[in-house]
Amino acid sequence: MDISGELSGIRASQLQELKDLSEFKTERSELIHPEILQELIRLTQLWNREIAVYLSRPGTLLAAAIGRHANVTLPQIKGRSIGKHLRCIHTHPNGDFRLSPLDHSALLSLQLESMAAIGVRDGLLTGIQIAFRTGEDDSFNVNLSSENWQAFDYNDSLSSFSKVAPKTETASGKEHAFLIALVDSDQEDNEDLIELRELARTAGVDVVGQIVQLRRYGQSRSYLGSGKIEELVHRLQETEANVVICDDELSPAQLRTLETETGLKVLDRTGLILDIFAQRAQSREGKLQVELAQLKHLLPYLSGQGQALSRLGAGVGSRGPGETKLELDRRRMRDRISQLEKELKLVLQHRDVQRRQRSRSGLPTIAIVGYTNAGKTTFLKVAMEQTGSRSDIPMGENKLFATLDPIVRSIRVNSSLEVLLSDTVGFIRKLPTQLLRAFLATLEEVQQADILLHVVDASHPQALQHAETVHEVLKQLGCDDKPMITLLNKVDKVLAEDDLTELVERLPHPIKFSLARGDSLKPVWTALSSLMT
Repeated sequence: MDISGELSGIRASQLQELKDLSEFKTERSELIHPEILQELIRLTQLWNREIAVYLSRPGTLLAAAIGRHANVTLPQIKGRSIGKHLRCIHTHPNGDFRLSPLDHSALLSLQLESMAAIGVRDGLLTGIQIAFRTGEDDSFNVNLSSENWQAFDYNDSLSSFSKVAPKTETASGKEHAFLIALVDSDQEDNEDLIELRELARTAGVDVVGQIVQLRRYGQSRSYLGSGKIEELVHRLQETEANVVICDDELSPAQLRTLETETGLKVLDRTGLILDIFAQRAQSREGKLQVELAQLKHLLPYLSGQGQALSRLGAGVGSRGPGETKLELDRRRMRDRISQLEKELKLVLQHRDVQRRQRSRSGLPTIAIVGYTNAGKTTFLKVAMEQTGSRSDIPMGENKLFATLDPIVRSIRVNSSLEVLLSDTVGFIRKLPTQLLRAFLATLEEVQQADILLHVVDASHPQALQHAETVHEVLKQLGCDDKPMITLLNKVDKVLAEDDLTELVERLPHPIKFSLARGDSLKPVWTALSSLMT
């Protein structure tokens, strides 16, 4: 019997004791021979490490591996392909006998007939959980106590559960995400994580946990420090997480390390935002921009076996170009990027023609900018309604990036003022430069505008920081010197007048109002008229 894994510090005589277990044959009705189980419990307690073994259907012990914190990697068995006639049984030295998402993932990806976890605490069995594969993408769990596990008939259960109809992945049909972040202040209610949770919600993902670490303790190779990664793996075992989402953009090395350590799909902040864009894009232009941005984001990760790509499969982070494109080699991916850039160039030319036609009308162009979910689309809709213009714009959703494709509408404010209002994609912190470049076709509406209307959610606790983020993005676009009016929206939700005072003092040409309560936009049109004269 082959033994692999983390063997440092283990005596050769103890390894031989593990190897000698191959002399015991497990009966077809048994999950595992009692002698093998007792020895696995003893050695797990002695080494404080997980031990995993393979059993063939006839009951022969084929291989074993040793590791820490669910990082056991079982070897390929010589002369035999991993598959439906093999079961994996492994120990959990923390006493938790529940199968982790990593265990279920291994069961399905290796197509084992079953996966079992054995809880060990103080040298005693705490319980056993077994998962039988019921289909290509599903499994069925059975819990056994320390008292009744020997009465369990494995062969009968295998025959029964293998015929069970697959169930959905979760009751809600959503993926379960665990969030990680490096922060300047070690607080669970950190604003960065609050926004990341909102991004995950917008992507259709349920958040089941989070971990933060002070930025100074982060590692260039693994993002989190080694101790924090161990904590992360333990926390993952306690939840139903099947994806890890990071609040920063990860390097290829960091992504591969986190995937290796956790055994789960890992997605960084940029990938999450791009996934949302892929869901939101409606126009051909928007879809081209999303695919281009995704491919440029993924290109650096194409190295070696491409672990970062092979695990994406389906779900959050894999929409847009699709799985087949994600597995393209570098040459084909670069060819696709080149093709997309040519197509987008034609789109830009077409938009330029449209823009010149609008400019011939002599109407000033006003671009609505702001942080995502600040109320830009709602402002455009209310502006059209209050001026008597025909409104074909749906009310903005309370989600990040509710608007992706630009919308341009003509509005006659009064007999002497008619303008073109352009709604644009919302800005967000940590927006990569490459993402800005990919969405140049959309953002050109901002660059070509005569005046900017900056919508700010005045009720947000980070309103000033959001405004600064918008100004920084405008600076990257070369638009920071354009005339600007600041629209302080949602003032009805501001709890303290002092919170508004700083915004009024710091931001240019501020106008306070609330779209929710239907405030008049006449002060906005008055301010626009004065800027244009």
